[in-house]
Amino acid sequence: MDKIVGGLYLGKAKGGEAFFPLGAESDAPALPEEIIYYDEEGVVCRCLNWREAQRTMLTEDTKDAILVIEAINKEQAVRARAAMTELQSLIEEYFGIKGEITHLTLDNSSLEI
Repeated sequence: MDKIVGGLYLGKAKGGEAFFPLGAESDAPALPEEIIYYDEEGVVCRCLNWREAQRTMLTEDTKDAILVIEAINKEQAVRARAAMTELQSLIEEYFGIKGEITHLTLDNSSLEI
């Protein structure tokens, strides 16, 4: 989260927003109308949460992080909730940190961090 510049948003790309993919050697700007996570500096994730940016990757120095799991229907939501709970348990077991789980929905669409 320390690498996020300003707020973190989910929306449609205008096209051309800066994005340097994790593991890539060159910029791969967002396509028009593509669903992206973005901040004041550019794209954080493309293709929803599939393609991540080097700029915001987790490292050994990471102190604060946000982990995103998405679901687009009820069946996926059930699996996503189970995955979040399991991930929370593993993070607590291995790192001694009990993270907070928050579910964003159409009716609960924002989170103050």
